[in-house]
Amino acid sequence: MISDGKVIKESSQVPRNKTLKIFHQNIRGLGNKTNELCCHLHHEFTHILCISEHHLRESELQLTHLANYSLGASYCRKTFLKGGVSIFVYRNLKYNNINTDEFNIDKGIEACAIQLDSTFNKLCILAIYRPPRGDFTNFIK
Repeated sequence: MISDGKVIKESSQVPRNKTLKIFHQNIRGLGNKTNELCCHLHHEFTHILCISEHHLRESELQLTHLANYSLGASYCRKTFLKGGVSIFVYRNLKYNNINTDEFNIDKGIEACAIQLDSTFNKLCILAIYRPPRGDFTNFIK
């Protein structure tokens, strides 16, 4: 990567002395807003994108392209429309997906998570969405 005429070596880990930038957006439908999101990211670099209410099915989310980011983790509703959460990770950052399937309930609690391979010990990032009309008791369990 070149910045201000200097070559910077890209690392697959978040350096200890650098800031990790995480961006969250309740996007209320990612499908028709990817260009708008990419324009924002062009002006405000971020390592991790947490998106809630992407409104996409699994197959649609897998086809979603955000330049320089890969889909790290996601949850898509199985029986109802809308909702869903996802985490996109900046290229070259290493991570592991954390399985949250046992906790997810359509219209109750929707979550996904990753663990970054970094100089930080076990840094986990979660994206969680609780629909306003969802059962709060299930959410607290």
